[in-house]
Amino acid sequence: MKSFKILCLTVLLCLSFCACQGKGGKAADASELTPELTVPSTQPSTASNAGDAVVVGREETYSYTDQNNSTHTTVYRIPALNFDTAEARQINGIINSMYSDAFNTAEHAQATQQQLPLASLDYSANLNDDVISLLIKSEDQTHTVTYAVFNYNKTTGQHMDNTALLEYLQLDYDQTFAQLKAALEDDYYSKFKYENFPDDYYYQLELTVGDTAVQASSLYLNENGELFAVCTERASVGKGEFQVLLKVQTDN
Repeated sequence: MKSFKILCLTVLLCLSFCACQGKGGKAADASELTPELTVPSTQPSTASNAGDAVVVGREETYSYTDQNNSTHTTVYRIPALNFDTAEARQINGIINSMYSDAFNTAEHAQATQQQLPLASLDYSANLNDDVISLLIKSEDQTHTVTYAVFNYNKTTGQHMDNTALLEYLQLDYDQTFAQLKAALEDDYYSKFKYENFPDDYYYQLELTVGDTAVQASSLYLNENGELFAVCTERASVGKGEFQVLLKVQTDN
């Protein structure tokens, strides 16, 4: 429970910072950042193997016509855990808060016939024994992809952070993150180390595979029960920061 409260506080701080950046320094009202979805939609998720354990929390279709008279239509969809427990409601509230601005901005863009803020917003929901893993994916108009991960134990009704998930899977924390670090190094090398790589390659590599950065990754289970991680890679190209999905090799 303590780790979950820390997660909630971290998300609230991020949301408050984003509100200050995007709204002329006006902080969002705290009561708006932690809504509880006491009765989620009863519509089953169409991107899920979790059955009715996960439902569509919100789904909206937006469209706009560009200057070339071409119409673009996009569906924004976020999940909700279909459990009446305190931590399920908290997770649903956090998800709602994280993406409410995207929905609001899209509504304004549609009304004024401007480009939508996100090219896509959708999710997958995977059920493996007791563990439900939610992976939410958003992609902006520059094709930069961002992920959010939530793991929930449907039997205990508890949110599962990285430590709790590894304990459930009976995997050693240090060994797992050492394996993840090796996978991240290999992936980074294959993408960014070339004959004339930038002078700050090793600096960016350390920012990517340093212990703090690696342990900030978010673990989850895919549809086959395999352990994956959302990791952040940093490089002197494009926006300078990218999120990737990497499989973690385990002995199980």
